[in-house]
Amino acid sequence: MPPKTRRRGNFAEIPLLPKYAVGKYAKFPGLAYSHPKPFRNWSDTQMTAAIGGWLSQNPPGLELATLALNELRSRRTDMAASMKFAEHDLEPIIWLEEAGAKVRETFPRDLLDAHMEGQGAKGANIYVMLRGGYSSENGIYGAYVGSTGKPVPRRLTEHRKGIKSARGLPRHGIEPLWSLFDFINPVPKKRAAREEWETRLHEALAPVVPKVTGDVAF
Repeated sequence: MPPKTRRRGNFAEIPLLPKYAVGKYAKFPGLAYSHPKPFRNWSDTQMTAAIGGWLSQNPPGLELATLALNELRSRRTDMAASMKFAEHDLEPIIWLEEAGAKVRETFPRDLLDAHMEGQGAKGANIYVMLRGGYSSENGIYGAYVGSTGKPVPRRLTEHRKGIKSARGLPRHGIEPLWSLFDFINPVPKKRAAREEWETRLHEALAPVVPKVTGDVAF
């Protein structure tokens, strides 16, 4: 898919290039994304140094950096880490902590086991992709909710490359928000059942995240 363009006066059209590179979209090894405080065992020094590294990446590791910043804020030792966001001209995901709590409340383990029983073989995935391009009034970042029969990193790469992509993701897609969906997967392969879980996740995030996009089954 060719990049969108913008015409300025009598000059030739200028391509609207993606803000960030296509990433590998891998999970951080050993991190308990589903835990309310995944960095609880890290020291302040470790987290502050890691935040600087994550924000230097392309695309930036905003989920990891925000989760670590939230831990530092709970300890009231976040000044140096907050300055790293400013140095990189980036904002943390202000709604991530509340969104994580809402998803864990909506999808407790016993509910997942009970409701997926009888829906057929598992093997599909639901996912949340962080996207930018919104105004500060709308929280700067939004969330795209989708489902796929493919591995999540592969589907997100397709979104960024414009392959059957959702609107806005080739230019504004950033990274997966593993903390909001990884513990739910896998979901049933059947399309109707898969889309039901996608809709449940969409509806869980909608009251918390200023901009949530994606298909809703009902």
